[in-house]
Amino acid sequence: MTSPLSGPPVRQLLLLGLLCTGGLLSSCSNSRQPPISLLRVARILPTNEKVTPADSSRDRKRLQSFQNNLRDVVPGLHIQPALYSEAAVESELRRQTYSGLGPDVVMGDARIIQELSEEKLLDPVPITPEQRTAIAPGLLQRVTNSRGEVTGLPVSQYIQLACYDKRKLKDPPTTLTLMAKASGQGQVFGIAQNFEDLYWSMSGFQAGNALVSSLRGEQPTAQQTQQLVRWLSWLRDASYQQNVLFLRDQATLRKQLIRGQLNWISCWSSQLPQLREALKDNLGVTSLPAGALGPATPISKLQVWALGRNSSARQRHTAEELMQFIVQPWAQKTWSLRYRTNYPVNPAAATIINRQIPGIENLYLFKAKQELRIGDEIVAAIDSNPRLAKAIQHIVNDVIFGSKTPVKAAERLQTVLSPSS
Repeated sequence: MTSPLSGPPVRQLLLLGLLCTGGLLSSCSNSRQPPISLLRVARILPTNEKVTPADSSRDRKRLQSFQNNLRDVVPGLHIQPALYSEAAVESELRRQTYSGLGPDVVMGDARIIQELSEEKLLDPVPITPEQRTAIAPGLLQRVTNSRGEVTGLPVSQYIQLACYDKRKLKDPPTTLTLMAKASGQGQVFGIAQNFEDLYWSMSGFQAGNALVSSLRGEQPTAQQTQQLVRWLSWLRDASYQQNVLFLRDQATLRKQLIRGQLNWISCWSSQLPQLREALKDNLGVTSLPAGALGPATPISKLQVWALGRNSSARQRHTAEELMQFIVQPWAQKTWSLRYRTNYPVNPAAATIINRQIPGIENLYLFKAKQELRIGDEIVAAIDSNPRLAKAIQHIVNDVIFGSKTPVKAAERLQTVLSPSS
């Protein structure tokens, strides 16, 4: 007589049980858990600094929060983060990509993303009509290469600000003239000498018009050239002031403000977490001082998401799904308000942010649209041409260190920016 446990149906049930136990048949589960969508994310530190354990920990917590809040959008999303410095990211991504283990998404500044794209370490990003509608005009130009490919999706912007120690500086200067006066009274100011960090001061002299004319292959007018010389003269004169220090990078400025060696610095909103952590309620944040011909019009550092080259079809689909969502007004507003370090690329979200953060209208409202367009055009040219960026920086350094006169520097800038050069 055949045992009730020995027939073929029983053996089939046992085999089915083993398959379910091993997780080989997703239909065996009644939990209806969504499949895990794993994305390897490489993020590039906003400043050219070495990655510290504190940086990595802060970044992991932020991405964990981001992952948790996206579960309704992408069920089962799991982010595997890695943080790199600007100096190390190219060699590290090349090693990973050539071994087939490169990241699915790369997050970084537009300039760095352009460079990685030129090195064939990223795939172009397919932009949908909905994404084009959601992103402010002009920002996509900053991530479009000479072949017309979009190298990364604009997601947020870091904004130029003035950061100061309230214990030492009660009334931050609202104009460059007041800054000079305060420096003469012993207040110590720090300014980054990188060209992109100095644009806010250029706009106060309307000096960008001469540069844009040169970029377009046009001869700057006498008035435009005079405004450019006037800005370069301010750079030279400010560098001669005892208590105005032009320093190499933002990291040095931040550290010296924290140590009490500087009372005021030009800064980026990306630095606010470290400054808040160190100075707490003593940190003051305000707009940058106006120049002789108008208010400071800060440019932004465009933060973009790019696509790695080793993704599976499923990982690529998940990445593109996230990119479709992240530029919509709700997502843009939510993350800007939550972290208060970045500004939206979506104009509808920007309007909400301007209303909801007290005092932010003095920092972020697009009041001088013409100056912003000029700044975007200049930055787009620099982001897409690292050699041009280096040439401009050399000229600016020569003026700050006194080895080139403002007049000669203006002539040289117009030459290197000309398309025929």
